[in-house]
Amino acid sequence: MLVFVFLLAILIALVLHEIAHGWVALKCGDPSAKLARRLSLNPARHLDPIGALCFVIAGLGWAKPVPVNPFNYRNFKRGNFLVSIAGIVVNLILGIIFSLCFFLMDTYVGWAAVSANVGLFAVYYFFYFGLVINIALMIFNLLPVFPLDGYNMLVSFTKPNNGYMNFMRRNSMFMLPIVLIVLLIPIIGGQSLLGYARNGIIDGFLWFWGLMF
Repeated sequence: MLVFVFLLAILIALVLHEIAHGWVALKCGDPSAKLARRLSLNPARHLDPIGALCFVIAGLGWAKPVPVNPFNYRNFKRGNFLVSIAGIVVNLILGIIFSLCFFLMDTYVGWAAVSANVGLFAVYYFFYFGLVINIALMIFNLLPVFPLDGYNMLVSFTKPNNGYMNFMRRNSMFMLPIVLIVLLIPIIGGQSLLGYARNGIIDGFLWFWGLMF
């Protein structure tokens, strides 16, 4: 059951992330994602088998990037930035929603009731997985490493001959795996850098909801 709930949370995070890119691209003048039928909620049109497997194994993965043509944007810099940040914003919003749902359930339903009821147990972990996955995706995609969204956001503000951008693009085959290893390898206390950053943001959300409720 937990495997099903975990996979459902992954699908929601990845599919809505990619749809956000495509939808914003369309609004900025590029219909590529729409023409490729990538503005669909059908997971089969978005999932990358290797990326999904990495999510199951390592807790971090990816979907197939939606096709975009920046030359179609009415304003290249503005369009490129908005399209790049769209998926990150969606994951942030989902993380906020899931954190509220998890907080309310943990606070007002309680673990005793959750552990005694199969349905509540599934919902509890759906909220938890949704929170963790979306925050992890948001952090990962903010990294300024090609071809992640953080890199493409920087493209909007840098010159074409920028040394860092050119280096990252030329060496992405090596740099992205290195960054993943650095992010995911356990360090102090057996937790990874990604884990520290993710849990810090999650704790901040839960602390905020504790003030509100």
